[in-house]
Amino acid sequence: MPIRALDVAATALSANAMAQAVTANNIANVNTAGFNPSRVSFEERPDLGGVALQDIRETDVQGSFVPANAPIQGQDGAEAQSSGYVEGSGTDMVTETVQMIENERGFEANAAVVRSVDEMLGQFLDEIV
Repeated sequence: MPIRALDVAATALSANAMAQAVTANNIANVNTAGFNPSRVSFEERPDLGGVALQDIRETDVQGSFVPANAPIQGQDGAEAQSSGYVEGSGTDMVTETVQMIENERGFEANAAVVRSVDEMLGQFLDEIV
């Protein structure tokens, strides 16, 4: 039973860590023109219990239009001055902040499971020896 609990917690820790990495990437690209943030989805593991990472998908969230006054690199390597508007990043900082908190809480909960199992196994071994 304790080993199964460790497996469930380890899988969930891994999934939450990946979700946090995706969220961090979204935040890092908050000023990247045309960036579409990604979202992580989880799946239940009916065979072993717990959750695992199911998928990472880019969203189709459109950013607002921002002035493109800065020089931009053309495909031929030459700089060209843009005078119109470009689509900004679709990253919403409020959404990403909430997602970061959710990821952190999931990670903390599963880390607590690992600590509890560790304590239980330690007590078990103390009684045997």
